[in-house]
Amino acid sequence: MKLLHICCNLAGSTVFPQLFEALAAAGLDQEVFVPEKNSADIGKNQPKGVTTHTVLSVKKSDALFFFRKAQRSVPAVMEKVDMKRVDLIHAHTLFTDGSIARRLSKKTGVPYMLTLRFSDIEVIWRYEPHLRPMGRKILRDAKHVVFLSTAARDQMLSLLSGALRDEIARKAVVIPNGIRPEWLDCAPRQALRDPVRVGFAGVLSNRKRPLDVIAAIHKANEAGGRRYVLHACGRGPLEEQLRAQLGEGDTFVGRVDGMDAMKAFYKDCDLLLVPSSAETFGMVYLEAMSQGVPVLYTKGQGFDGQFPEGEAGYAVTCGDIADQARRIADICEGYADRSARCAQLAKGYAWPLVAAKWMALYQA
Repeated sequence: MKLLHICCNLAGSTVFPQLFEALAAAGLDQEVFVPEKNSADIGKNQPKGVTTHTVLSVKKSDALFFFRKAQRSVPAVMEKVDMKRVDLIHAHTLFTDGSIARRLSKKTGVPYMLTLRFSDIEVIWRYEPHLRPMGRKILRDAKHVVFLSTAARDQMLSLLSGALRDEIARKAVVIPNGIRPEWLDCAPRQALRDPVRVGFAGVLSNRKRPLDVIAAIHKANEAGGRRYVLHACGRGPLEEQLRAQLGEGDTFVGRVDGMDAMKAFYKDCDLLLVPSSAETFGMVYLEAMSQGVPVLYTKGQGFDGQFPEGEAGYAVTCGDIADQARRIADICEGYADRSARCAQLAKGYAWPLVAAKWMALYQA
């Protein structure tokens, strides 16, 4: 079969090229169309061995006239791709990619499917209600609607009602992100450090809540017993505030790039706490687990529901410092066994295994 990806976010995420390369390794005949807005992003994150067409078909004014993205992009797709050879279209966002895929499907008769992401659910759907009628049409006409987690699926279904909600529930599929096999080579941890190093990795923003991590560590220390310190990396608007709140033993290493550097960072953590207010999936949790690091993730967000509670870590309530402090202490109990489980569980998310799930869905 031949598949066409529509992927407006290729330049902004390394997950997409990893997925496309894993699918190529699984034998999928595929092409990628990228409706791009910024000329500076052309050529970023190109998947190796996969034909990719990037066209500047999105303009800033499209934020007000959203339908114009599809009007410009569909002719560009028809020019670049032989649609007579395409059996299925995969749109990797609901609104930008989905609107292009739906219009292309109506023009060519080729069916399409969707993946929904954080921006679709938590940003555009919630705060741009004028786009919801278009979103409902895209959802209704898609053959499958794919979510990265059960939490994301349930969140989207809660925003729908009636017959549409039932229809989307019937054709909803959950397939998580994957991780490169090169991550999966660590030995589990045998014991905690003293003091215990609580890791944070991510953008230093209000959405990721790094200042809550410091507050939770302080709260956990007030309870007595073990002592906890922060070990953080990242860049963002809250960096100055984060630095101002660092205490004795806390470390902040700034931005960390590349797999080897991130492996070294996780090696210096005993556990990971990233209490984001919203998360589609949360690759940092999976990366940390691959290095034997137990994780604390946000209740009701992307990573919640991937594993039974307590197996790899615990769900915490965003904004509830007392809950996070309590779970910091809880995750340290039975540490060696949980660390070993984390490393083993992460192996189930290797890209070849995740790609096999996508291949089965495409073929179906």
